Amino acid sequence: MNNNQPVNGMSTQGVVPYNTLVGKSIEKLRTQAGLTQADLAAALELGQSAYSKLESGQTAMTLAQLRLIASKLKCEPHKILQSADALALQLEKSGVEVPAKKDENKAALLIGLGLLLALMSKS
Repeated sequence: MNNNQPVNGMSTQGVVPYNTLVGKSIEKLRTQAGLTQADLAAALELGQSAYSKLESGQTAMTLAQLRLIASKLKCEPHKILQSADALALQLEKSGVEVPAKKDENKAALLIGLGLLLALMSKS
């Protein structure tokens, strides 16, 4: 079956919001730096739960937060965005939509997140 064919009126094409890709890029850099979510949450003056929502893409990150996170990770903010852009390109080549905003189609979101995890495990 073609990934873009609708099933019961719903698209089976995956969807991963760009916020999620930024968060995955930060997560990778954070773990490489040996930092925890709690470490970055404290730097942002957030609770760990609120920070977790930022990193997972459930909550939109401000530019000020991105800049502070990049500083704590000892990198420039554009490096985080370049990493997210590279992930977006890989996903789009696989037929996954990468919108700027979260999609409300939960099935498409789950498919896209599954494909993202598969791509992330290869690197």
